[in-house]
Amino acid sequence: MPGPVMVVYSEKFSAEGYPYLKHRIKPAFQALKELIQRGLVEVIEPTVNDQAVHLLERLHNRQHINDVRYSGHYDVSLLSLAGVVQGAELLAEGKYARGFAFVGAAGHHASPNGFWGFCFFNDVAAAIYHLREKGLKRFLILDVDPHFGDGTRNFFKNDKDVIHINFTTGTKNEIDEEFHNYDYGLSFNADDQEFEEALNQALGKQFDFDLMFVIFGHDSHVTDYGGFAFSDAAYPMLTRKVIEFCGQRPLLWVLSGGSDAGVATRVIPEVIKVLATE
Repeated sequence: MPGPVMVVYSEKFSAEGYPYLKHRIKPAFQALKELIQRGLVEVIEPTVNDQAVHLLERLHNRQHINDVRYSGHYDVSLLSLAGVVQGAELLAEGKYARGFAFVGAAGHHASPNGFWGFCFFNDVAAAIYHLREKGLKRFLILDVDPHFGDGTRNFFKNDKDVIHINFTTGTKNEIDEEFHNYDYGLSFNADDQEFEEALNQALGKQFDFDLMFVIFGHDSHVTDYGGFAFSDAAYPMLTRKVIEFCGQRPLLWVLSGGSDAGVATRVIPEVIKVLATE
C-alpha cells in the first residue's frame, strides 16, 4: 500500500470555478467519501500566499495577469495554481507519495503571455518553477487531455530537463528527442485500445526525472466534449500504467478539461482509488 493519497480541494473550485468546468467538482469530491472514511485519502485545502503571487508574477507578464483579472476568474485561477504548487511541494518533501489536485480553472493552455480554453494560469509550470527553487531538477509531464497542451509546451519546449508527453487528436506522432517533447496523435473518436497502444509506446521509454505530473482531462470520455471516445475503463488502466512507469517517484495528477459531471463522479474516484491501493 502506498499510503493515503493527498487530495487538494477547495469548495471555492465548485462555487467560483469556470462555469463550463465547475459543476463537476463538488459531486466528484463527494464521491470520495468512502475513500476518506477508510483513510485512503487525506484532503488538503489550498491557500493563496505571497509565494503563489510571486510565482504568478514570474510565470506571466503583467498584461496577462491584468487580462485574467478583467475576465473575473483571477481569484479561483490563482487558488488553483496555489493548490497545485502546495500539493507538489508536499510530494517533494516526502509527506505523500501520490496526489490528486482538483482545480477551479485549468492551466495547460496558459502560456507566458496568453491564455485560452478555460485555462488562465499555468499551474504545473508554477509548480516546476517552485520545486526548482527547492533543488529538484528534472520533471515529466504526461498530458492526456485530448487538446494539445500548448501553454505548457511554450514554457518548456527548449528545456531539456522537462519531458513533455501529449496525447492529442491528430494524424501523426511528432517526436523531439533532443528537447524531450513527445506528441502522440490519436484518431478522432479514438477508443480505449488505441489509447492503450499509444500509452505503451510513450511509457516504454526510459526517462530520468524527479517528479511526475499527469494533466488529467476526462473530456476524453465518449460522453464528454473532447475528441476521443474512451470508456470508464480507460482511466484505471491509465492509472495503473502510470504507477508502473513512475515507480517510487512522487506523482501528482492535476485535473484539467472535462464537463460531464457524471463522468467526473465515476472516473475521478476510480483513479484515486487505484492511486491509493495499488
